Amino acid sequence: MLVSESRTCRLLEGVAPFIAARGESAGLSTPIPRLTVWTSSNATLPTTAVFEPMFYAVVQGTKVLIMGANRFELAAGTCAASSYGLPYSYQFSDATPDRPYVGISLHLDTALLTDVMLDMTKQDDRWACTVAAGDLNGSVGEAFGRLVGLLNTPDDIGMLATLYETELYFRLLQSTMGDTLRQIGQRSDRLREIKAAADWLGANHSKSVIIPDLATSAGMSVTSFHRHFKAFTGYSPLAFQRHMRLLEARKLLAAGAVSVSRIAHEVGYLSSSQFSREYKSLFGISPVTDLSR
Repeated sequence: MLVSESRTCRLLEGVAPFIAARGESAGLSTPIPRLTVWTSSNATLPTTAVFEPMFYAVVQGTKVLIMGANRFELAAGTCAASSYGLPYSYQFSDATPDRPYVGISLHLDTALLTDVMLDMTKQDDRWACTVAAGDLNGSVGEAFGRLVGLLNTPDDIGMLATLYETELYFRLLQSTMGDTLRQIGQRSDRLREIKAAADWLGANHSKSVIIPDLATSAGMSVTSFHRHFKAFTGYSPLAFQRHMRLLEARKLLAAGAVSVSRIAHEVGYLSSSQFSREYKSLFGISPVTDLSR
């Protein structure tokens, strides 16, 4: 516990200039490539987004992640890694103006991660969810601390950031999160087919889906396809597509769409009332209200 507290204190010191005088929930880029500091001075309602391949550490407060059937409550000193872009919801459940929530994310360089993996001793492919949680104790926290610590010596970033990021990937692949991250470079036929199905559902969210056809294209029975898809993503295939539809709808509404009924039709809904119900269920606000905002 003392080791974890000491490590989070050092991380907080490293990102202090990026959280000073911050107000509401915000993300701020840093001089280290793909490293972002997230902060919020208040607890928030659930917010839906897409989790890209990423490493994420909580250094103050608590963040709750929900991805389909998977729920992660990340307290200070814990972390998570994702190998695939997934729809998810998150909220900061422990944040005040005096003690704001602070998290640090690193979007993964998948090419560098794959190179590190190929240089390591070959591991058998293991089936794992695309999100895994861990903590900042031990070598993962030490490596991440060195990377974040470069914020205090910005002249060193150009020379050392890639070296420290390489070390972090090596330690992550050795950790309990390794099986999840190894999916980025795995060539398993079954895993590749599930990824292809998820990609198709995301890119074709407005189209009707016939699950038996999707299962056949993946070379699986319907039962096997459902089981493996949910194990990989945390969602059933139809729930995954529904989330992607609603995320796209919210983007269109934020861009100043003409009407809710038109957006419902564009993202694949035949019924505007069903669209409104599911939209409010996911985002906690009606699409009409979102459009007016």
